[in-house]
Amino acid sequence: MALFGSEDQPRRSAVVLGGGMAGLFAANVLADHFERVTVVERDDCGAGEWRPGVPQSRHVHVLLLRGVQILRRRFPGLEEELLALGAPPLNWLKETAALAAGGWLPRYDLDLLGYSVSRYLLERQMREHLQRSDNIHFRYGHRVTNLCFDGDSSRISGVICTADEQTVTLRADLTVDASGRSSRLPRWLEEFGYAAPRESAVNADVGYATRWYRIPAGWQADWKMVLLGTRYPDISGGAVVQPVEGNRWVVTLVGYAGNHPPTDEAGFEAFARGLIGPQVWDAMSAAEPLSDIRGYRRTENHWRHFESLNRWPQGLIALGDSVCAFNPVYAQGMTVSALSAEVLDAVLRGSPSAELGLVFQRKLAKMLQTPWRLATSDDFRWAGRAAGDASFLDRFMHRYVEKVVDRIHRQDTCLTFFNVAHLISPPISLFRPGLALPILWSMARAAVFGGRRARPAALIR
Repeated sequence: MALFGSEDQPRRSAVVLGGGMAGLFAANVLADHFERVTVVERDDCGAGEWRPGVPQSRHVHVLLLRGVQILRRRFPGLEEELLALGAPPLNWLKETAALAAGGWLPRYDLDLLGYSVSRYLLERQMREHLQRSDNIHFRYGHRVTNLCFDGDSSRISGVICTADEQTVTLRADLTVDASGRSSRLPRWLEEFGYAAPRESAVNADVGYATRWYRIPAGWQADWKMVLLGTRYPDISGGAVVQPVEGNRWVVTLVGYAGNHPPTDEAGFEAFARGLIGPQVWDAMSAAEPLSDIRGYRRTENHWRHFESLNRWPQGLIALGDSVCAFNPVYAQGMTVSALSAEVLDAVLRGSPSAELGLVFQRKLAKMLQTPWRLATSDDFRWAGRAAGDASFLDRFMHRYVEKVVDRIHRQDTCLTFFNVAHLISPPISLFRPGLALPILWSMARAAVFGGRRARPAALIR
């Protein structure tokens, strides 16, 4: 049943700009609070596996375990559908060969179960679930050109779109901008007298290159997924081998600080052969390529601080990459979209409609602090002076996390680190006394007596 606001601010209709992951999660929540929800998407989402609005979709996408938990709750039955359609189940710590911060994670058969699925299939099945709801409607092929403001520009009353060379006005009690990194919301707000938000950016100059492969018949390995992380400053190249539906691998090569993997075949293969560990090249050389090689470079961490504005129109919120976009290498984007929808649900249940906008943006910003710090802590060092000076806290956390990883052979440390990386546990859990005290003692001794950190033996070839 729809929930309603005050008489002068009803919750009859909501419009969502963008039919990607953030928009789909938002629509799922809004359907519990509004009589009608309209998702406006400029692409034709039924036209094929790739669509222009999501160039990143050709590359690896990982739903972290916190995202899996939310998906299970908000989209009941979807996980079973994905598995039936061929998405491989994944025991994360048992079936992943993972190189994290320079050390190989040990393998444990713990109850940390998820699945590995392409962005395309996950998004398609989420849309199908939403289309079964009587009060959720999709308008494809619609490009939003501006917002509708009321007479004194204090409230948004919908959006103006173009479709088939026609202008369409969609009225709404709440407008949700989930249009992504290229959102024009700051410009639209400025046109009606609102201040532009302060912006933060950390760009480690990361580049991707991806190719899809058929998994060979009879393939045998002691892993199902491969994650090769980087380590500042000596390991700037990494990779992911992700199993997805259709008996396929998505192989994404990653390079920091301008060390971008080439998109020609010879260069792509040479980059893979030069990685730490043989797993990626072993898989590629045994498999049949199914696609060409595609690059991707738009990877900076970017935060528009709408929460810091003093004035904000009623009837408007923003979430997803429209607010905060992360370096995709940390696989946080889809899960943060799910967490943003959780924040939206809580705010809709507890805030009067007239106060909804800034209340939501400020609560969203509090949630974003953890994934932002996780994504930018290492990227600050790769970005160097281009990112500005890292704070004392940032420098401390860099060093502390390295020390945690040095102890990752212990099961309790490994599990704690894993849960933080998957946004299940807050970073403060890395500071429980049994883990923190010996690390802080060793850091204090190093500060007093000096000393240089040895390169992990696992990396010496």
